[in-house]
Formats: sequence, C-alpha cells, structure tokens
Amino acid sequence: MAPDAKRQLYLAGTGTFATQVAAWATDAGWEVAGLVEMCDRSRVGRILSGHRVLAPDSLPEGSQVVIAAGGDRSAHHAVLRDVDCHSVTVVHPTSHLSSSARLAAGCIVGPSAVIDAETVIGEHTLISRGTLIGHHVRAGNFVSLLPGVNVGGNVEVGDRTSVGMGAVLVNAIRVGTDATIAAGAVVVRPVADGARVQGVPAREYRP
Repeated sequence: MAPDAKRQLYLAGTGTFATQVAAWATDAGWEVAGLVEMCDRSRVGRILSGHRVLAPDSLPEGSQVVIAAGGDRSAHHAVLRDVDCHSVTVVHPTSHLSSSARLAAGCIVGPSAVIDAETVIGEHTLISRGTLIGHHVRAGNFVSLLPGVNVGGNVEVGDRTSVGMGAVLVNAIRVGTDATIAAGAVVVRPVADGARVQGVPAREYRP
C-alpha cells in the first residue's frame, strides 16, 4: 500500500449507519476513500453522502476496510477477505479505552464509549456511542452493542449477539452466541445461545 494511502479507509456499507461511521472515522483521523456496496450492485458508481460507492471486487489490493453495514457481518467479512482487504479498527477520539483492554481487528468504537480494564473484544464488534463496558468482559466476534448499553464486570457475550439500545447486563453473567437482547432490557441471569430476551428483569420471548 502506498505511503500516502496508509490512513485511507473504505466502509463496507452504504446505509445511514455507514454515514455515521464515516463521520466517526473522520474524527479519528481516517480519510474515507469510499463506500462498498455489499448487496445491491445497482448502487455502484453513485455518490452517497459525498462518497463514491464501489463494488468489493473493484477495491485496490490491500485496501483497509471496516464493516459499517447491517445484515450478516461475518458474510460481509468473508467477501472482503476474498478480495484481499484488511480489516482495521476505528476508535472515536472521545472514547476511553483502558490500557489493558484489547480490541481485535475490525471493531468500531463510537463517541463517549468506555472500555474498562482487562476487557477483550473480538473481531468486527460494534461498540456504539455511549456504551459502557466493565472490567474483565469477554465479547466475541461480530457482537453489536447499541447506543447506551451498560455491560457489568466479568460478563461474557458470545459471537454474533446483539444487545439493544440502553440494555443493562449485570455483573458476572454469560450471554450466549446468536442471542438478541431487546432495547432497555435488564439482564440478571444467563442467556442461552440463540435466545431472545426482553423486559425488566429480562425474560425469554418468542417472536
């Protein structure tokens, strides 16, 4: 990659969330070089929110990307990996990360998020604005923590789990893989793999 391109970033996604992440990335010192349409090829070539839309297979070799799209982010990652893109992590400058916290590649950390001591975050996890993550938390890959989530200390969150806006996970519980925590839920007991929970205290429901 050319030296003048080392801070260039492509965003995989063309929706409103990609526009928001573009602003966060710019605040963090990245130059957003374009948006990547992962599904609807009819958008390729358009200009959206000031950014050109490209197809994954048209990206320059070795491009740096972050996934800012809905849907199956693990599938998006596989597509980008196959065209030799490299995942990077975007951390907003107003967030606070403990010096002992560890983030894997592809994470997005929004404004005013806090990640406490000895916490480990997996690949391509979204930590949205105002999210608070306590000490010794383990979050898997492709997790979504939406705005205002509060995760207590010693919590484990499995791969591909989504935690809705303003939800609270109390200390020392395990939330399984592919689970869904509704907005505003207060989770006080373990959540099984694939479960959906809502309410205060949170209980499982079937849509």
